[in-house]
Amino acid sequence: MCNFSNTTEFETVKTFQFVVHIPTFIVGLVVNSAALGIICFRLKNWTENVIYMTNLIFSDILLLFSLPFKLHAYRTGERWSLGSVFCQFVESLYFVNTYGTILLIMLISLDRYIAIKHPFKARMLRSPKKAAIACTVLWICVWSASIPNYLPKFSPNDGRCFVGFSKFWQDLKIPLSMLAIFVIAAAVVIFCSVQIIRTLERADEVRDDLDTKISRKIISSNLVTFLLCFTPYHLALLLYLLVRNCYIAKDYQASLRVFLQISQCLAATNCSLDAMYYFVMIKEFWKSKKKSPEETLSTNTS
Repeated sequence: MCNFSNTTEFETVKTFQFVVHIPTFIVGLVVNSAALGIICFRLKNWTENVIYMTNLIFSDILLLFSLPFKLHAYRTGERWSLGSVFCQFVESLYFVNTYGTILLIMLISLDRYIAIKHPFKARMLRSPKKAAIACTVLWICVWSASIPNYLPKFSPNDGRCFVGFSKFWQDLKIPLSMLAIFVIAAAVVIFCSVQIIRTLERADEVRDDLDTKISRKIISSNLVTFLLCFTPYHLALLLYLLVRNCYIAKDYQASLRVFLQISQCLAATNCSLDAMYYFVMIKEFWKSKKKSPEETLSTNTS
């Protein structure tokens, strides 16, 4: 491990964080609250899609809750006054729910793939109970992964928050695990989305259906959104990990740190962009109530 001094935050980066995080917080809170309200007061049937969607909404809301405190930490610097335990908690909210969101999107894509590509097996592989179990296991795993953040080894009490992660970079298991989670999730999302789009294209050749065209565009948009939000951040994470371990010249540390912070902000915007999932799922759920079970299974693209 190379010796690195803590790089001071650039004012332009701080400004960028405020410019991105404040609209993300406001828009994300509105769309997530609206979607949650529809689920609680309008939807009566807890299908697999609704269960995954509800978990994704809660994950986004918890991440949004951490953003004002993240901005407060950057503004106050070494004058963080809300206590070290609360700092560890909001840091955990931020990172845990980032990967909770990634894994939930992976589960949604996999569930959608099974419903579209294997409609007969779907009756055995998909059920609300299995969806609830999958989400429970996911949350146990991601929250268990946050335990090191509460240990003095990783969170020294130096009066700061959301900074000073030198121990994090020294223990390669954590950043490498984060990278592995994203690579696996991205591979699953890409594979499932491409297979679904191909299936819908073949169906559209048989019958020219507007809903099929819209579904293809939505799935494509969701895939692009997922990759644009999370790929730059994990690329920056990998490059910064390399520079911290002397595989890249130390001269690049400052620029890669800026890249990491900016891409981290862009990853958080996914909390607002997830609205595409919510309202498409809600629309498909309402449409499915008017169809037979067989038609529902074949057209459930959300």
